[in-house]
Amino acid sequence: MINKKIISEIYRKLDGELPENLSRELEEYFAVHPEAGQQFKEREKLKILIEGEKEQIIDIDLKKEILNRINMEAYTQKEKKPEIKVVRSIWIRPAFRLGFVFVLGVFVGFMIFAFFKADFRGAKEATPEMKGTLYNSSSFDDMKTADVLQYDSPLAKAICNVRYSTKIVEIRVELSSLYPVRSTLEFDFNNFEVLNVQNVSVNDQTTAMAASNFIQFNNVGDNKFIIQLYNKNKLPHYIEFKIYQNDTPIYQNSVQVNKE
Repeated sequence: MINKKIISEIYRKLDGELPENLSRELEEYFAVHPEAGQQFKEREKLKILIEGEKEQIIDIDLKKEILNRINMEAYTQKEKKPEIKVVRSIWIRPAFRLGFVFVLGVFVGFMIFAFFKADFRGAKEATPEMKGTLYNSSSFDDMKTADVLQYDSPLAKAICNVRYSTKIVEIRVELSSLYPVRSTLEFDFNNFEVLNVQNVSVNDQTTAMAASNFIQFNNVGDNKFIIQLYNKNKLPHYIEFKIYQNDTPIYQNSVQVNKE
């Protein structure tokens, strides 16, 4: 993979923040490492495409639009004063209030279910972000390796390293993206329980949340996470790793733990 320092300088050059001397050094680096130069060109094309779409948005003069829709003649006629009418609000009717509360409750419940996708038979309440001390288990290097999943494209780069012991499943995730991407780890809550989600090198634009059967990362930039799950029954089970761009899946793979 490309050195993280070079990726950072590529981002700064795309944003016009890289000093001239470093910019020349980066161009020299591209000459020696053509794969890095290709990555820069692809990200530059992507940035130009996105900025081009933004320029097509029509800037509407809201004040002028409102004035154009007002019938000014109604304000210039002073021959007759408007008649004052008393209108009873529909909100004071009990049937309407009960119906509104029922519809609102159904809508809110549906939105919560669609967002968290959790199995509510035994699901824990989702937390917006989890940080803390890692569970006292055997070291990561001493654990058995399940698999190492890797994804590399102009939109995002990811490494998902999964290892396990008889008690703990530890997952180390590295995410890198110039623009926002969403990534999830999904599993059966009957087989695993979330013990810890730790932000190792996270910026203020990136968040993590955990529910009973999945963990979600909303990533921008370069970040690392360490996740620990309680290995409930030590039987073979799968953990799915997915990456989304604008809610469209761009990568999906799975890892089996407890293989023996």
